[in-house]
Amino acid sequence: MTASWRSREELVHQIITLARDGLSRRAISRATGVSRNTVRAVLASHQRGRTEEHAALRPRPARAPRASKLDRFKPRIAELMTQYLHITAQRVFESLRAEGFGGGYNTVKKYVRAARPKSKPQPSRSTPIYGPGEMGESDWSPYTITFTDGQRMRVEALSYVLVHSQRKAFALFSSNDLHALMDGHEQAFDRFGGCAAQCKYDSQKPVVLRWEGSQPIYNPRFLAFSSHYEFRPVAVRRGHPNDKPRTERSFWEVERSFLNGRSFRNLEDMRAQIATWMDDIVDHRRRHKRTALERFADEREHLVALPRHPYDTARVVYRVCGIDGFVDWNGNRYAVPYDHVTDILPVRVTQRELFVYAADLRCIARHELAPRGQGLKLDPAGFHPPAQRKSPIDLDQLHLAFERMGDSAAAFFRSMSLGVPRVWGHQARQILLLRERYTTADIDSALGHAAAFGALDHRAVERILAARSTPRTLDEYVAEDTARRLEETLGETRTQPRDLSEYDLLPLASASPTPPECPTEETPAWPSEMARMVTTPTPAPPTTTSSSSDCAGTSTSSD
Repeated sequence: MTASWRSREELVHQIITLARDGLSRRAISRATGVSRNTVRAVLASHQRGRTEEHAALRPRPARAPRASKLDRFKPRIAELMTQYLHITAQRVFESLRAEGFGGGYNTVKKYVRAARPKSKPQPSRSTPIYGPGEMGESDWSPYTITFTDGQRMRVEALSYVLVHSQRKAFALFSSNDLHALMDGHEQAFDRFGGCAAQCKYDSQKPVVLRWEGSQPIYNPRFLAFSSHYEFRPVAVRRGHPNDKPRTERSFWEVERSFLNGRSFRNLEDMRAQIATWMDDIVDHRRRHKRTALERFADEREHLVALPRHPYDTARVVYRVCGIDGFVDWNGNRYAVPYDHVTDILPVRVTQRELFVYAADLRCIARHELAPRGQGLKLDPAGFHPPAQRKSPIDLDQLHLAFERMGDSAAAFFRSMSLGVPRVWGHQARQILLLRERYTTADIDSALGHAAAFGALDHRAVERILAARSTPRTLDEYVAEDTARRLEETLGETRTQPRDLSEYDLLPLASASPTPPECPTEETPAWPSEMARMVTTPTPAPPTTTSSSSDCAGTSTSSD
């Protein structure tokens, strides 16, 4: 068969066309006049062109694999990536370096990127730009941590970020209340040596009590704290994380870089590790070729200077000292001297210590704060030695306590003390413990009622109080004292609502205007005479019958 092609392109086209028609390579070779090897090469080249991508440069020839320092650590990397799905390459590198890896960070980063599935890219959002020292951001994030001793605890992490330099500070607490918020801020201020002029927060209750339309109503205690450090809080609405993106992003670092690959004995060990992590890792991370410490050097002089004395962030509550000489706080009991049994004592609680004060504000006990809910009875100062046989409270002290409550309480005690001391002493102690739930005036009144009917048992007194009085918490003592001091200092008075009957004395508006030349005695001038009418009773006028009217507001009585 004579060849019918004149160029290489025509030959390739004929071979491919005949192959698509189902001819064998032998038949195609006879039809085109070329060898079967040429037919095979043309078909193979055509198949590669249809399946492989086009490239301007030839691909590099594959090299023989070489040994890497990372080879023996690859199982460990796979273990870390399986256990912590979102662990960062930096955190993997830190773990390998601690286990003896001698390579560089780039080697680990390239391997982790290749081994991890690619995430879908998301567009960036624009954020405001602030100058040095102008703005900070703060927020909370909860984490459930299982410590090495098996205890599970909900740990609240507080983040404070300087927006300009993006230097960060973290603090860990067991709760996210107002006192923890203020204490965490003080730790951040000490770390930075100052604070930003403003700080953004979401609508958390320690900062914002509520919203009135678009106006936030700030917590007065937090405003006092911010005034002490001379910074201004800026509240943003919940559900708008882009309003404070730096602090939101900082928790990503906590979750990926700090929590991944670490274990903790307890909360104190966790706090120690996060402090080391901030100093050794977070402050030295580079962004735009500069570390956070290098950027912070430009911002330090623009921060608001700290006051000479820090703000007192301690919590102050009142507690009744029990019969056994202990006060309760967060599921633990703390010892105080026996002299203060059944007294209402101020208790000052910081993040690490608990102070108990007497009624004259003398510090009578100081304890290291125990973990919440442990059920411990702490007496490191030895207030209650086991060998001591002294009664927790003597009879004379009981007599004095009842006399201080009022006349009815003193009369009740005299009637009760006629019996066996061992019996009425126990009843008296139980009655004194009711001061934790009821006011002294209510207890004094209830004791007078009980004495009138001869009911000298503490259960009878408690039933009388439950029926006649309203229980209250000891925190109200603090609120009442604060209100009293404000009234003494500011002269605060309350405006009482006026009696609506006063408005009945106002002159009624007639349909036609009253001529100015017709004043009457029944309608005195306003407002000087009206003040007299409001305060001075007006005698009722005699009954008259209106017959005619010469001008508005006057009437002529009929004979």
